[in-house]
Amino acid sequence: MIIKRDPSKALQIGFLVLLLISIAQVAWWMTDHVWHTREDQQRLESLYQANAEAVAAIYGEASETELERLMPHLDIDARRREATVRDTAAEILRREGAARTNQYVWEGAFFLAVLLGGLGVLTRTIRHDAELRRRQQNFLAAVSHEFKSPLASMRLAAETLVLRSKEADSQRLGQRILEDGDRLLRMVDNLLDTTRLEEGRHQLTPEPTKLGELAAQSVAAIAERTARHDITVTLDVDAELTVSMDRTALETILRNLLDNAVKACVAGDGHHISVAARADRAGIALTVRDDGLGFPAEDAAMMFEKFHRLGDELRRSTPGTGLGLYIVKRLVELSGASISASSAGPGTGATVTIRWPATT
Repeated sequence: MIIKRDPSKALQIGFLVLLLISIAQVAWWMTDHVWHTREDQQRLESLYQANAEAVAAIYGEASETELERLMPHLDIDARRREATVRDTAAEILRREGAARTNQYVWEGAFFLAVLLGGLGVLTRTIRHDAELRRRQQNFLAAVSHEFKSPLASMRLAAETLVLRSKEADSQRLGQRILEDGDRLLRMVDNLLDTTRLEEGRHQLTPEPTKLGELAAQSVAAIAERTARHDITVTLDVDAELTVSMDRTALETILRNLLDNAVKACVAGDGHHISVAARADRAGIALTVRDDGLGFPAEDAAMMFEKFHRLGDELRRSTPGTGLGLYIVKRLVELSGASISASSAGPGTGATVTIRWPATT
């Protein structure tokens, strides 16, 4: 959804809803007070009239002076034995009603003007922030594209150096350049993927894709890194297990999940990663489990937030931009699957599970 990709749109919609509710509330407040004032006026007029009728009924039992003292709003005629509401009393009621009505209307108009002004300022601020975010995304996309070409060239030169050089130092330095280049390329790819996802330009083409084959390729791609950090990876995925998903998206998901698991193991002194998949009547479940850094169980939902890095709450953040798991979640959701993360706590490792529903 657009709201999920751009939180500023959610804020704008929220403020619009708040504006409509506030306008309705102020309008109701003004109308209610006007009605209340009119009802009070009518009620008092009716009361005065009732008093007049009561005087006419009980005139013979009380003196005229006593009745006028008790009911100063009435004119009592002793000769005609009747009473009427004083014109001055009725005029006072009308003036009070008009004054209260004007008061409520002016107060309501003032509050409404303040509310509209405040929401206008907030809306302008949100739009300015959205425009700034759009420019930042365009800048990141442009810079990422500019980075990719020289990085690919540097990587090709490093590969040539490693293949042709017979000196151990040259090969070691060339290998270091390759590793750092791969790391930078992964970062650039994540930035580009994030930009495409947020702008809604990431189009997926579902097709039958062998999960086991891509999982094996992804595990092989990190073999050198895991060997260097003494991390073992076990793969338990049927080579013929097939899911309906865009192949490139699935490669990105597996790459980011394994990259995140390796970082967690390095940061948390872990030494094992397992990749497993099972199919049942409910569908297919893929799990990537590590025994690395872990996280508090209550922070499971935060793992897929943009820029959230594993270990931030423990001040032992893993390297990276914090975009890998965010990209994974977005691609999984766009593919019609679901994803979740779990951990028993810091230092106990973590498990990420992706579930594809069964096809009918």
